[in-house]
Amino acid sequence: MKRSYRLAVAVLLLASGVVGVLAQRGGPQFRDVIPAGSRVQYKTYQSALMNRELRYGLYLPSSYETSETRKYPVLYFLHGLNENEMRWSTRGGADLVFDKLVAENKIGEFIVAIPAVDSTSFYTNVRSGGAPWEDVVVKEFIPMMEATYRINATRAGRAISGISMGGYGSLKIAMRHPEMFSAVSAHSAALVPSFDSTTVSGRRLDMFKTLFDRIYGINFAGPGPQDLTYWEANNPLALAKDTSKLQGMKIYFDCGTEDDYGFYDGLKVLDETLTKAAYPHEAHLYPGIHGWDFAKQHIEQSLLFHGKAFGVN
Repeated sequence: MKRSYRLAVAVLLLASGVVGVLAQRGGPQFRDVIPAGSRVQYKTYQSALMNRELRYGLYLPSSYETSETRKYPVLYFLHGLNENEMRWSTRGGADLVFDKLVAENKIGEFIVAIPAVDSTSFYTNVRSGGAPWEDVVVKEFIPMMEATYRINATRAGRAISGISMGGYGSLKIAMRHPEMFSAVSAHSAALVPSFDSTTVSGRRLDMFKTLFDRIYGINFAGPGPQDLTYWEANNPLALAKDTSKLQGMKIYFDCGTEDDYGFYDGLKVLDETLTKAAYPHEAHLYPGIHGWDFAKQHIEQSLLFHGKAFGVN
């Protein structure tokens, strides 16, 4: 019995890797290729929480090296499932879009920092311990950035964004730490309204259940009752119900109408929750599927959103 259960879990994890790679990379042939003209740097820092070096991507404005004393706002961008710190540039081409907007005087300058985390972490501290990925971002990576670079280390100068798993992470982290962030955005955020009635069904629902059991300790496969307590404490759809805690944080999120995982249903629930509370926000459903093939068509909108929120447009 135990052996068959372990085999089933292994198969589901393999399926999650294959599906995630296809969804995020746009196909099995995709590789990280740095675009010509990209100024994104790739670096490492020593993580005390994980007891190893972790990678990150860094976009510095063209004026950073010559401004000497100027401090810049920062957008922290969270990558998706089975992705890394390079995808904002190599898959999304967001740095080149950003450069173009600056050159056309449509947006002002700010820093973008992309931390690399465990590729299936959902930016969450694992309930059983040992993998505190939310803390890595909030308590370690952000302070390291603000101590290393010329950054406007205030709430007004700090925002967060992400795609897919990272979209979930950006909304979750912003809503759990609203005192830190003045704005949040998300593309194709992994928002699951229900594990019973969600349109994410069959193999894909099983995939998420396997991942979420490991992270949130829900006990989907166990003999006892399911425990959604920790899941709800980290679920943007639950966190958004108390808008009084958001402290006026600006919010933007979008999703494709043909999203492979049905995350448009999660978008609709979040939109309805915030609308019912009369909380200002931007919610957009655009034609398209899941991942960077969708997000790179709308990264300009989220960059302009953050530029306006920073007051640098």
